[in-house]
Amino acid sequence: MTRQNSGRSDPDADTISEAGRESFGTLANATRLEILDALATADSPLSYANLFERSSADDRGRFNYHLRQLRDGHVRKTDQGYELAQSGVWATNILTASVLQQGGERPFREIDSTCGNCGSSPVEIGYRGGEGIVRCRECDRQLTRFDFPPGAVRNLSLEDFVEAFAQRTRRYVGLADAGVCPFCSHRMTSVLRPGSATRSDSLPVAFDCSGCSAELRAPLGLVLSNRPRISATLFERGIDLDETPFWERGWCTFSAPRVSRTDPLLVALEMPTDDGDWTVVADENVDIRELDC
Repeated sequence: MTRQNSGRSDPDADTISEAGRESFGTLANATRLEILDALATADSPLSYANLFERSSADDRGRFNYHLRQLRDGHVRKTDQGYELAQSGVWATNILTASVLQQGGERPFREIDSTCGNCGSSPVEIGYRGGEGIVRCRECDRQLTRFDFPPGAVRNLSLEDFVEAFAQRTRRYVGLADAGVCPFCSHRMTSVLRPGSATRSDSLPVAFDCSGCSAELRAPLGLVLSNRPRISATLFERGIDLDETPFWERGWCTFSAPRVSRTDPLLVALEMPTDDGDWTVVADENVDIRELDC
């Protein structure tokens, strides 16, 4: 699983609107961030007096000015007091995730998990450049690499990091497969694109966003595992990807599918279980054409 951002097809089109730029500017002040944090951590709306007390401001005039700037969209006043508007909730989510901060690494550590490519154990997980990375030293393969919020990386135990990274990655792939960009919610298209991942023998599903220009590359098995028909069959055969990280499954690797026809493109994926092997055949648009189970 990988993510990157492509160049836009229309170089004159703005990914970030003027309103978006102004919104970032509105937050560029320590007092305003304190106001947002106070409202985000409060159990109920705050009165003006309580809000002022929770800030480091000592000048009510300056405090009032910054509060007015936030009331343009991030904060609203109700009969009960001040509370976050939805844009304020999103802003505090970004701040909590620390996604705008530079740096942040977690050294690679061995985890009790198996490589889906060669079957070796243990594998390693680490964090650098804003991405969680799972790799196998035995076969020298990177099993998955995907973005993950640095704020969570700093606070999670190793075990919780592994679980959160695996589940978040799967859910993001599920959204992309449903045609929704997990980053900006614009329309996302998908197609099987041989050789478009990091290895020439790969047969990934390529997702492209029409909004933020995000590109995702995911193994076919991981994509299909989110679909009700496939996930139900897996569960009936004792495979629960909520319990086992997807990278432990050989059919969730980039090189697992095999081309069964080139024109039109059809790809076959064998999915071994304790009850025997079964095969899924998908076309170029990642539609299931055959399911032999």
